[in-house]
Amino acid sequence: MVRASSSDIFFNSFFFCYVISPRLAHRIVGYLEEEAIHSYTEYLDDGKIENVAAPAIAIDYWKLPKDATLKDVVTVIRADEAHHRDVNHFASNIRNQGKELKEAAAPIGYH
Repeated sequence: MVRASSSDIFFNSFFFCYVISPRLAHRIVGYLEEEAIHSYTEYLDDGKIENVAAPAIAIDYWKLPKDATLKDVVTVIRADEAHHRDVNHFASNIRNQGKELKEAAAPIGYH
């Protein structure tokens, strides 16, 4: 008997969705990114978790100052998610503008 994990089911479903309608697939990802942004914003606003020093790997990866905190890390991750949201909604909208994705420049990043 074959056992499928949640990630296997999601991957195959998303792949099928992308084959049928890339526009819909990009729109779905854009909405997922919006939910991530909302979650990160709630995390930042709630202040329930101590704002400890950022891990060295996060400081290196995100090119943060040496004294960066967890809040700084979450803030740049949220900005990255916002960029992903914009790119995916852009990719979903491009055909409405009478163009193909390969003909248009992607939105500029946030960092």
